[in-house]
Amino acid sequence: RSFTIKSIRNSYGVTVRIMAKSASTMFAAAAIVSAVGTVASVQSQRRALARENYRLETEKKLAAVQALEEENARKEMLNDTIAQNLAWQSISGYSDDSRSFLNINQQAKNKANKDISNIRLMGKNIQNKYTSMLYENKYKENDLVFGGYVSAISELTTGYAQYDYYKDGGSKKDIG
Repeated sequence: RSFTIKSIRNSYGVTVRIMAKSASTMFAAAAIVSAVGTVASVQSQRRALARENYRLETEKKLAAVQALEEENARKEMLNDTIAQNLAWQSISGYSDDSRSFLNINQQAKNKANKDISNIRLMGKNIQNKYTSMLYENKYKENDLVFGGYVSAISELTTGYAQYDYYKDGGSKKDIG
């Protein structure tokens, strides 16, 4: 009886030595180990995508809060400006319905509304960016799973074909 010793190195650099009675058994074992490695890699990459999606969701929420804070800060600045204008108007002796002071306050409101619209627009732009990244990751995961399992099945099929061919000493002319 003779035994064959085959070494297989995994992606972490670990060498596994397998001893088998025949080359056909070695091909089958190598195919199984390779398929298991492919499935493990797919699962690992899926977990990495899940972590990235969690990070993106968190950043998306933080960006929404930041946009809201910027909007509130701009509204506070407008209220301060109007309060200062009213204080100055009251000590200067102008009437409450003075057209120039009403216009100054209206211009401050117009500018603030424009700034707030820009803040909201940029906030929505950032939200769309994160939503798109999450969407892309969803399809990346689908492709990863499908491709990984197809690869594993291919490795097993090839391994079985080689096992079947070599189990009788490789004398078959037609593998199919």
